Amino acid sequence: MADTKREIERKYESDDSGLPDLTRVPGVASVRERGITHLDATYHDTADERLAASALTLRRRTGGSDAGWHLKFPVAPGVRDEIRAPLSDTLPDELAALVRSRVRDRDLLPVVRLRSDRDVRHLLDADGRMLAEVSIDTVHAERLTGAGGTARWTEIEVELADDGDPAFLDKVEKRLRKAGVRPSESASKLARALAETAQGAGGARTADTTPDTAGAPPAT
Repeated sequence: MADTKREIERKYESDDSGLPDLTRVPGVASVRERGITHLDATYHDTADERLAASALTLRRRTGGSDAGWHLKFPVAPGVRDEIRAPLSDTLPDELAALVRSRVRDRDLLPVVRLRSDRDVRHLLDADGRMLAEVSIDTVHAERLTGAGGTARWTEIEVELADDGDPAFLDKVEKRLRKAGVRPSESASKLARALAETAQGAGGARTADTTPDTAGAPPAT
């Protein structure tokens, strides 16, 4: 059975210089290293990328604590509802039903594979409660259709803890910007992968645009 999680996060460019001292972020008492996780995700879409055109992502991912199928609907910039279903070889019927109005009679097929090494840290308050999860993701993207291009990059991702105050992300961003870290120009890993692995892309980048939220299901 699928369940829904509200995901509030921000992405930043990384030049492989690592993170600044995040204990200097107001409210952060300590930073706990959680180690490196290996993630392997295959993103599915129609041949003409109808899901990507609506800023939707559908993936099957292994590795980490939430292996399975994930369908992400945009809510607002930096906010998405992620609907999760257990890991299986084929797309669960309940997720297929949710994207049917977008794909109509087109087949869904694997379009991009992303393999990531995720170096995770938890930002904790004085009582040991998690405020946010910060990760440095080293990503290898492989296009599974067309000419089959590849791309590599490193990015920083900051995800707010469940029931956290979104204003906390502003405090983290202020500290990152002071250290020279800048927000990512891409709306998502998939958007960047599609742009940089496209035939003749030449390292082209995608702009971060406000997604179309029409038809997105309510959180459950």
